[in-house]
Amino acid sequence: MKLSYFDLLSPDPVVIPNTCSILSPKLRDIASTGFAAYQYYLSLLFMNVKAYFDLIGCSEEYEKLAGTELAQINLFGLLTANEKMALLLQSALQFFIQEKVVYAKKDNCFLICDETERRIGMISQENYALVCDIIRQRNHFKSAAQEDLSKVKSKKALEIAKKLQQGRARKEASGKTDDNMELGNIISAVANKSQSLNILNIWDLTVFQLWDCFFRLSNNSIYAIQSMSVAAWGDKDKHFDAAAWFKKINQEP
Repeated sequence: MKLSYFDLLSPDPVVIPNTCSILSPKLRDIASTGFAAYQYYLSLLFMNVKAYFDLIGCSEEYEKLAGTELAQINLFGLLTANEKMALLLQSALQFFIQEKVVYAKKDNCFLICDETERRIGMISQENYALVCDIIRQRNHFKSAAQEDLSKVKSKKALEIAKKLQQGRARKEASGKTDDNMELGNIISAVANKSQSLNILNIWDLTVFQLWDCFFRLSNNSIYAIQSMSVAAWGDKDKHFDAAAWFKKINQEP
């Protein structure tokens, strides 16, 4: 379910029928909750099976799993098997969902209730991945596009998918974090570069709007430099695109 650019920019929630309404949190909401908590919620909701095994200190056990055993593992089941973990997941979901989220242990699902406590939706094993993917998009992360290994039937295909997943995990683990792209630094950069936003009013932006502003400002800065160069030296090779300032920059969520 790929959201449109309009829906991603909108401050209003994205409604998943019979499920819930997913928000793009405002910067002031992240500040109130705490940046560390926001990061923890994201890591919990974007977790895959391997990351779960790493979290509980069972990385070696994961590596030893046979293809048929791995195919039977369901991430939602793992996260809700322990009530303490299920309540942590409830908190993470609640931060990004407009309605009230209640863990129903008996049915192993999360009930979505309106202000009158009336049940209006449910998050279960069947739609959990969809909910997480919409949350991912609304927070300006690319769509997961990760294999659900529990649905791979071929033993050979399962082994290949597992190796690819392990390779991606090793690459991510060895990658260095760019401090320049840390959320606090982006807030400061946008607040001091924008002609209308400042350190006082920027907190009313959603986190997606902030990243969109940052990339648009970056794009426009390059355009301004190119414009001055063309004005001074001309554009003999016809490389300058006069329409570049308004071209779409959000090609994928």
